[in-house]
Formats: sequence, structure tokens, C-alpha cells
Amino acid sequence: MKQKRRDLSKSGSSGESAPDKTPEYPVVGVPVVVAYESKPRKKKGSSRASRRLEDIDQRLSKSVHRVTKAVNEGVTTYMDQRDKSARKRRDGAVVDSYQNVAQGVSRALAESSPVITDIAKALNTRRLRKRIRKILRGFPVIG
Repeated sequence: MKQKRRDLSKSGSSGESAPDKTPEYPVVGVPVVVAYESKPRKKKGSSRASRRLEDIDQRLSKSVHRVTKAVNEGVTTYMDQRDKSARKRRDGAVVDSYQNVAQGVSRALAESSPVITDIAKALNTRRLRKRIRKILRGFPVIG
């Protein structure tokens, strides 16, 4: 956006001269803010515990995303089957509702089955394995 300059000699009446320019000084007591550009800080590395938590969070988020997609697939399958039943015959969607729901749920379960493995991988830590071994040592050996 360009600003227009006013030429003081041309404006006003013909007999007036340009007003004299007096320097402007800042008001005393008003803080002057000076902005400095700082270079971006380097990211610090994370601790072992926080890295582990980030890994668990990432894996669980992936599992939740997988479940969400699976539910979406199941509902889509149900709706497709319902529409197909409705086209085939009168009241077909109502008559075949149990079969359509079963196909939708089956599809959702099939799509979300790897979630259990994802959760197991997320929680598989050295500390947990040691704890399980310690607990198992307390059981008597049958043999």
C-alpha cells in the first residue's frame, strides 16, 4: 500500500508558508521496546522414559486410528448390504437386518483384529518382562 505524500508548499492558501518542522521527542517515562531476533534454539534430546512414553503414545494412537477405520468399514458394509436388500424386495432391509448387521460387525472385527497385537507391542517393555519373570519364579514347577 503506497502512502501519498502531502507537499506542504502547495497546500493551504497562497500566502502561507510551510510550517516549520520541530523534532519530536519520546515521552519521558514511556518504556521503549526494542525487539531482537534470536536464533532458534536447538531442540534438546528427550529422556529414555519420555521416549518410551512417546513410543507407547504413537502405537496406541495407531491402534485407535485402526479401530476407527474398522468401525467405518463395518458401518459402510452394513449400509451397502441394507440398500442391496431394500432394492431386491419390499421390506428387504427390515427382513434381512440381522444378516446385514452380522456382515457389518464381521467386517469391523476383521479390520480391527491387529489392534490387540498393536497394544501388546506398545506395552512390551523390559521392565514388564522382568516383572513377569519375577512373578513366575514364585510359582512351583510341576514336573
